[in-house]
Amino acid sequence: MLAVVLAGGEGTRMRPLTFTRPKPMLPVGPRPSLHYLLRHLSDQGFADVVMVVGYLKDQIMGYVGDGSKFGVRVTYVALPEGMVFGTAGSLRLASHLLDSTFLVAQGDTVSQIALREMFEFHHRAGRDLTIALTPVEKPSQYGVAVVDGSDRVTEFQEKPPPEEVKSDLASTGFYILEPEITDYIADDRWDFAKNLFPALMAEGKTISGFVTRSFWADIGSLAGYLKATGWVLEGMSKGGEERGRLLGNGVEMSDGCEVQGPSLIEDGVRLGKGVLVSPYSVLKSNSVVSRGASVTRGVVFEGTTIGELARLDSSVVGERAWVGDAAAVSGSIVGPGCRVGGGATVEVGSRIWPNMSIGEKEVVDGIVAVHRDKAFYFYTSLGAYTGEMATSIDEFLEGIGTVPIPSLEFHIVRRDFEKWAKDVVRSMVLADRLRDVRRKGLLGEELKSELVGCVERWRREATTNEGSPP
Repeated sequence: MLAVVLAGGEGTRMRPLTFTRPKPMLPVGPRPSLHYLLRHLSDQGFADVVMVVGYLKDQIMGYVGDGSKFGVRVTYVALPEGMVFGTAGSLRLASHLLDSTFLVAQGDTVSQIALREMFEFHHRAGRDLTIALTPVEKPSQYGVAVVDGSDRVTEFQEKPPPEEVKSDLASTGFYILEPEITDYIADDRWDFAKNLFPALMAEGKTISGFVTRSFWADIGSLAGYLKATGWVLEGMSKGGEERGRLLGNGVEMSDGCEVQGPSLIEDGVRLGKGVLVSPYSVLKSNSVVSRGASVTRGVVFEGTTIGELARLDSSVVGERAWVGDAAAVSGSIVGPGCRVGGGATVEVGSRIWPNMSIGEKEVVDGIVAVHRDKAFYFYTSLGAYTGEMATSIDEFLEGIGTVPIPSLEFHIVRRDFEKWAKDVVRSMVLADRLRDVRRKGLLGEELKSELVGCVERWRREATTNEGSPP
């Protein structure tokens, strides 16, 4: 059986961790998430894998190689640099390799879905496409499908308002397609649920829903990443380790510290007096948790220090970062190389871009993405500075809403917004969307409204803790 793994995206929702690693290479417990996906594909009988890569592709290709260590044969298809593809759009580039029924898997999923059974279900149903669906508690945060009594999908809803939800069956991002379906992908930017599936139904094509309750997590969101990590640790702890504690070599544990399983403490980690590590936490190699600090369902990457009496709750801190004494980080992602000052508070849903510094007792609530020397300065014409500048995404959004309209018209035609998004914020997705706004040729309040909506949507996607494959 043939599988296509889509592993070329930027990983916007997991920024800032994905500045230094492609999303499928984020560690879930001891190994990258891609490890578990490829092992599962192999176990389910998928011997041939076409892997679509793009962003930071060298890391993926270097890790996977020819696929033999996972029991599969891998063929790579590389996305052109500098272009933004939708999930379905990227599939078009691999169409020449797809001459039989095939599975599509998102590269950022960890699951135990019975894919062989799904493949057999697809052939029995005799339909053009099959989607793996799973019941979820909050359907409005996912793309959901309505299925009739014969397992046929009759309608899709993309993150519907709670009062309009017609189903609790979310798309897992696993699809089985007949090869001719790729002929219906009309645009490189097309996504599956938003574009391709409705187009197929309009053409009279039939879609089946394969309903499963097997474990599934989308690590493209913080909540999904922590869920997948917990599942991996649960599995590892069944190997008989004492109290589910998975300890590496050279771990130093001072008096009074407590590690509750299942948790993973890798080589060279040092734990100070009175430290508490709660279940489902991961401390990567050579990290330090200082006296009296606590890590609750958190992940601390390599070489990072958590200061005395600091608290890390349902959060991830990137490699070689430093969280100061008595700082508190909740439901957030702190990027590689960051310094969070003593007594600072990082509120739920926040993101701190790599190498940023947060002052002592400072409160962070949102995205901190820009060093002051790379701030965006708003002008109305050459040399006519408005007095407004932006050193964060929130300030950028506020500036768009408050500066004079001529300033927006000045910057949009010069492509200043796009360049800043690409070169400073380092998001091709945001830059691409701002380019689309420019090409509409809007002026005045229409331009302002369109820009505000564009940036707000991107910010929401980048900070949400929930979500599903598009």
